[in-house]
Formats: sequence, C-alpha cells, structure tokens
Amino acid sequence: MKFKKIKDTFVISLERGEKIIETLKQFCTKQKIKCGYFFGIGALGEVELAHYIVENKKYTSKVFKQPLEITNINGNITTMSKEIYLHSHITLSDEEMKTIAGHLKEGVISATCEIILVRLDTSINRKYDDFTGLNLLDL
Repeated sequence: MKFKKIKDTFVISLERGEKIIETLKQFCTKQKIKCGYFFGIGALGEVELAHYIVENKKYTSKVFKQPLEITNINGNITTMSKEIYLHSHITLSDEEMKTIAGHLKEGVISATCEIILVRLDTSINRKYDDFTGLNLLDL
C-alpha cells in the first residue's frame, strides 16, 4: 500500500494481493483515524459479499473468484468496543459487464485499488441494536 496525505484526506493505492478491509483497518489504526469515509475504484480477483435479511437477523454471503472491476466502493469508519469498524458496500462488474453488489466482507486486489479516504475530526461509536440485529451508529 502507498498513500499521500493532503490535510485530512488520504489518497491510497492498494496493491495486488492486498485485502481491502484488512488493509484499511490497519491503516486507520496506524493513522489514528476513528471516524471518516472512503470511496474508490479498482480491480479484484476474489471477493466475499454479503446481504442482510432483517426478518431473521442474518447475513447470507457468497464468494466470487473471478476478475471483477470495482466500479464503486464506499464506506464509513467508526469504532466499536474501541476498535476500528469499517462498514462498506461495493459494486462490481464482471467480464460481461454484469453487476454484482453487496456488503463487502473482504476482497483481494488483483491489480490495484485507488481509494480516497477522508478523516473526520470526531469519533462515532457503534452499538448492537436488538431490534435489527445490526451494529448501528450510536448518535
């Protein structure tokens, strides 16, 4: 991973073989980023996506092992139990230009991933919500 800092914004270039979520969590921990948001584009060779079903409070997930373009990744950065918590969604395109989208559990970079990450000068925590079964913003 390489990055350039411009005030409270980071331009990040993830490299082949790096895991998006794992790498961004480590980056936020090292840079002491407790709140912010990010977006980007790139390419993956493997990804695990999830979809949440509120009625039964469970995620379904699926792994894709194929060349995929990241047409959009976006997410937010908060904390939960004093640890960095990333919530990210992603839209991908396959070789037939068909889209695949969902909650990003993890993805492995096949070429590059270019991310713009903006640090917000605050901290926002998450807490578990019994009704939805999700870790929601504690505002």
